[in-house]
Amino acid sequence: MRFKDFKNLLILLLLISLLVSFNANAQNPLKVLIDKDYPPFTYIDEKGNLVGISVEFWNLWSKKTGIKVELFPMEWEKAQESLVKGNFDAIDTIFKTSEREKYLVFSKPIFEITSSIYYRVGMPKIYSPKDLTPYVVGVKKGDAVIELTLKENPHVIFKYFDNYLDIIKSAKKGDISVFIMDDIPANYYLVKYDLVYEFVKGPLITTNYLHVATLKNKGELIDLINRTLDKITKEELAELTERYVVSKKAEKTWFEKNVHYILIFILVLGFFAFLYFTLLSREIRRVRQALEEWIEKFWGFFKDISEISNLNLRDEEFLRKVLDIIIGIISKANYGSIFLKEGNDLKLIATLGHDKNLEGIILSEGNYLGPDKPIIVKDLLNIERKDEKVKEILLKHSKPTKESLIVPLKLDGNIWGYFCLDISKESKESFDELDISLVEQFTNIISVFYGFRNYLKEREIYLTNLITVLIKTLEYYDRYTQGHSERVARYAVKIAERIGLDKERIKKIYWASLVHDIGKIYIPQTLLNKNGKFTEDEYEFVKIHPVKSEEILSQVEELKELARIVRHHHERWDGKGYPDGLSAEEIPLESRIIAVADAFEAMTAERPYKRALTLEEAIEEIERNKGTQFDPRLAEVMIEIIKEEIQKKS
Repeated sequence: MRFKDFKNLLILLLLISLLVSFNANAQNPLKVLIDKDYPPFTYIDEKGNLVGISVEFWNLWSKKTGIKVELFPMEWEKAQESLVKGNFDAIDTIFKTSEREKYLVFSKPIFEITSSIYYRVGMPKIYSPKDLTPYVVGVKKGDAVIELTLKENPHVIFKYFDNYLDIIKSAKKGDISVFIMDDIPANYYLVKYDLVYEFVKGPLITTNYLHVATLKNKGELIDLINRTLDKITKEELAELTERYVVSKKAEKTWFEKNVHYILIFILVLGFFAFLYFTLLSREIRRVRQALEEWIEKFWGFFKDISEISNLNLRDEEFLRKVLDIIIGIISKANYGSIFLKEGNDLKLIATLGHDKNLEGIILSEGNYLGPDKPIIVKDLLNIERKDEKVKEILLKHSKPTKESLIVPLKLDGNIWGYFCLDISKESKESFDELDISLVEQFTNIISVFYGFRNYLKEREIYLTNLITVLIKTLEYYDRYTQGHSERVARYAVKIAERIGLDKERIKKIYWASLVHDIGKIYIPQTLLNKNGKFTEDEYEFVKIHPVKSEEILSQVEELKELARIVRHHHERWDGKGYPDGLSAEEIPLESRIIAVADAFEAMTAERPYKRALTLEEAIEEIERNKGTQFDPRLAEVMIEIIKEEIQKKS
């Protein structure tokens, strides 16, 4: 007999003896430690029974081998400690790692398992364990993923839990936002505790396999398990897994448990809905049409409100748009007019439906109704009036009316105008309390808009007067600045318009241009009006004027934004300007615009110490300093404007 055959015979005899030994000692079954919380492989069900894929596996293995197996579910860390003490034969559902291989022997792979990082939705994306440093990461005590994670990032801070269930409960309460878990148990618990949409499955930590393991001194037991594993076919293993996953899936959600009741409710509800729509279809269509009309009206209302919020509208345009809106809201009204109060008189500003010749007519006291709350008036055109000529004009240019709704426009308790909405003589409609309520709500909104417009106009007049005073003060102080600021403002506005700035921003550029040199009042007149170039020391002194301009303007709250602009109008694109040495985009756009307009005006102005450049020479000068002194884009725009002026003159 050859040596190889003899060796195989010895192994076979050893296995037979082990099988005989286990069968002979039925009272001493194979003691296998198992994780009590590793669903769907092992977990305790609601009745307190140990269930799962691994439980079914060992039942199948015992049936195939004739060897009795007793399973001992424990917390995972305690299970590993108990195996090391030698009180049990083997441990199941364990990963093979280099650290564990120092004292354990592993069976063939039984199930493939992946492990991943999970983190809460809304957190920064985690790409690898290296991104875990800022977080406290939940893990199960004794889990192999701890060792694998620390190999990639030794700085991870872990929070240890006895089992996976405690990790999920902690995540549910919000105590942790990141955890590492095997994917199959993670999916089980995320579904069960309704966390599927609250956590993201992140990067894979490892792909590993579940094994059975024993201490190295019981290696013959692993040989036995490996040999007997061959008795379980791949088909049987797959069938067991699929069957168990289907029959033992995660606990049903409330919806799943009650789906049949929900379906019954939906069916009953559907029946009544069908009955309702069948019996009332005509009414439903009418209501739906009315609703669509109202929705369309209100969408139009919000659009119109945005239009009337445009502060650049003249008062007449504003009020005309207001009238259009209110006629659209009160569909019963066929015509309408809006009046402004001027002392004790009313001026008709806009009318809709009636003759436009009525617009501008003045109604003196005694020729109009002036209620302090909304009223409905029948046949308004034929009421008694103080002046019969006024009545004749109104009758001549107005459409016949059946009914009118007169609504006062109030601001701070004072009446500033009136709405008058009219229903035509032929109409069957009539105004009601709902119409009055709607109009009152609308007029409250309009009055707020009107008051705000008046406030802004008064504020703008105040600022305009203030700036005019500042300019005149400077022109009196420095004879060379007369007209300079206005010319700079005119060119700055042209540049701003060319590059597409909005009207409000252009207005600020205009004002800032007017007062950009106001700080020169801090410079002695003898120096400002000097006939000749400045010395170096004199020039350094003159350079304080942008800062002084800012200081003056900052004293007025409404001019603080202009103060920021004028401070930087002598900065250069290359950073060699003053007072702060800003460069390129660091310089406010408004300041860059004024800088090129100011320089052009200075080039083409006559001074005792220099002649004025021609427009052609000015173009050459701006071209030469484009990208150094001036913003290159704005310099090109300025050149275009100058060329257009040359063409006009020619």
